[in-house]
Amino acid sequence: AALYKFIYSSYKKMSLSSSFTDFSLAELFQLIDQGKKSGCLTVCTLPNLKVIGSKSQHYYIWFRQGNVVAATSKLNGLGLIEKIVQRGWVNERTLKRLRLQAATDTPLGLYLKTLEILSAEQLNLLFASQLQQVRQLFEIQKGVFKLDSKAILPTSEMTGISLRATEVALMALRVIKNWAALADALPNPTSAIEGITPAKTQLHLHPLEWQLWEFADGFVSLNTLASQLNQPIATIQQVAFRLMVAGLVEEIPLSSHSQSFDGYMSTYSPQKSQPLKVSTSFLQNLVGFLKSKA
Repeated sequence: AALYKFIYSSYKKMSLSSSFTDFSLAELFQLIDQGKKSGCLTVCTLPNLKVIGSKSQHYYIWFRQGNVVAATSKLNGLGLIEKIVQRGWVNERTLKRLRLQAATDTPLGLYLKTLEILSAEQLNLLFASQLQQVRQLFEIQKGVFKLDSKAILPTSEMTGISLRATEVALMALRVIKNWAALADALPNPTSAIEGITPAKTQLHLHPLEWQLWEFADGFVSLNTLASQLNQPIATIQQVAFRLMVAGLVEEIPLSSHSQSFDGYMSTYSPQKSQPLKVSTSFLQNLVGFLKSKA
């Protein structure tokens, strides 16, 4: 009842607020992608009480139709300009003047490219630096967020380049070193995974991700797949989680009987049960909530 009350109140306010104890940033990006959401995601990290002088930090990520279009740690509208000035490409005075001349619905980066002040390669580098800020947030263990679907997109922070939220999440999950924040979201080693989409995707997958997706038949546990693929179980869990975030597979808890015959159950079809993790069920309910508002 509390969950549905939370969803209903979020629906009325056209915003969604919670903490990363409910679900991870990776799962949140999946929601935004699937729901084709637009707006601003504000992420606030909580101070580390074990570190003297540690303070909360705020980050802002803007989405349009489920795609990341900009990211910054400030709300002064000067984040992109500062990045350009730091690289010595254009002086600050000129950029501020051009920002005022650009149409209100035109990304600043795209406007500068039209004027041949910046090249496509330079815009790619600027957008990559914004995504780097986003990737660092995926290791947050303590923090809160708010997704405001009414927020106006800041054209002065936009390069004109965008990338699917799921693609951004996959990129971040491939490079993070500390998985502590995602430990509870990882699939159980004794569970199997099963494909839930056709064997085609527009997402850019790595070789091991493709390989694990091919083995996702819902019958073989991750422990067995790790042995067959000669990979540490932790690696297989992480790859499986990435496929789950991509919406390509789902976790299938196996019964103790089926685990005993793991790998030899081609004629046995275990009944799919509901995901056991609270964060996963919470995710499924919120997918419907976001899609209803897309």
